[in-house]
Amino acid sequence: MKKEKLLVPFIAASVLVGASVTTPVFSHSAYAASSVSIYQKDVNSLADYYAPFYKTVEKKLKEIEGIKDDEKALAAYDQLADQIDQFLTKTDKNYAMNHLNSETDQLQGYLYDSLIALYNYIVDLEDYAYGDVSDAEFNKISANFEKEINAYNTQFQQKAKSYKTKRKVTFNANMSYLLDEDIQPSPTAPSTPADSTYTVKKGDTLTAVAKKYGMTVAELKKLNNLKTDALKVGQVLKVKSASTSSPTPAPQTSVSVKQQQIVSYAKTLIGKPYKYGGTTPKGFDVSGYTQYVYKNAGSNISIPRTVADQYKSGTDVKQNSLQAGDLVFFKNGKSVSVVGIYLDKQEFIYVSSKGVKTQSLSTAYWKNSYAGAKRIIK
Repeated sequence: MKKEKLLVPFIAASVLVGASVTTPVFSHSAYAASSVSIYQKDVNSLADYYAPFYKTVEKKLKEIEGIKDDEKALAAYDQLADQIDQFLTKTDKNYAMNHLNSETDQLQGYLYDSLIALYNYIVDLEDYAYGDVSDAEFNKISANFEKEINAYNTQFQQKAKSYKTKRKVTFNANMSYLLDEDIQPSPTAPSTPADSTYTVKKGDTLTAVAKKYGMTVAELKKLNNLKTDALKVGQVLKVKSASTSSPTPAPQTSVSVKQQQIVSYAKTLIGKPYKYGGTTPKGFDVSGYTQYVYKNAGSNISIPRTVADQYKSGTDVKQNSLQAGDLVFFKNGKSVSVVGIYLDKQEFIYVSSKGVKTQSLSTAYWKNSYAGAKRIIK
């Protein structure tokens, strides 16, 4: 069923201009009897309500990025839109504006409206996939969506910082997640050598942590008496004393003219949309993009069309020897399914479901799925 866009309801829009609050969740008397401030309880309540759902959304978007079948990807987006709609409906009924102080309502407004913006973007994405929105229109929609989300994020960060200072509150793990902060160990925790424990951050997996410290997953689970593979942000894990860091790129050797051409041209296409089977700036798939860049960057280099065939091309390159213009590959399951172009300083460029964008090899998702690299230009 075709979805209609959501309008920002009056209750959500009003929080951005400091409207007065309505029925509170907690009574004034309950707060008066507590040593924890109204402001501390409110911000904890807000974070504990929104963070779990934001984590669900983040996980779903990462899953969708790995789907290369157009119809399956659209079905997954449709499912995500339904989840957002249900969460917003539940929030309107049971949670929206139910704080005792208007400052927390403003914080909630940015989170709530960000979800509405994402929902509406998915509707536009589906319209584009079905041909109801032109390439030019969708490029504008994507750019406006990114600006809107960035604005909400900036406002949320600024308001949260002001709130923390003014109200003398501390942020729990969920609030730090919403702020995209690194979670630090509790100040009251026993002092231990920095390399004998590890604090779980957003996006971490057991596999990634084990690899970082030269351990197997089984060793890590045994050392911490873990029964499942699930990790929580802020969780402190015991690890081997002799930690090993992620591969550090070797000093960049002089970059050839052709490598410069590849990188420079690749960046000019940032923002171009994703299109299943696409091989032109009107829409690219992952390997269509890399093939197009190599062919049109001034170097006129021909590489195969598919990810699998591109992975068979060129010369193998170790991760700590990457140079600008190298092709970097990633696995989805057992097969190599994503290819990008290495830029510099652990950054690469590729085509996601949202179009051409840059990413960092140092993030947990890409570290875990990294399959190797090939050098086409020598």
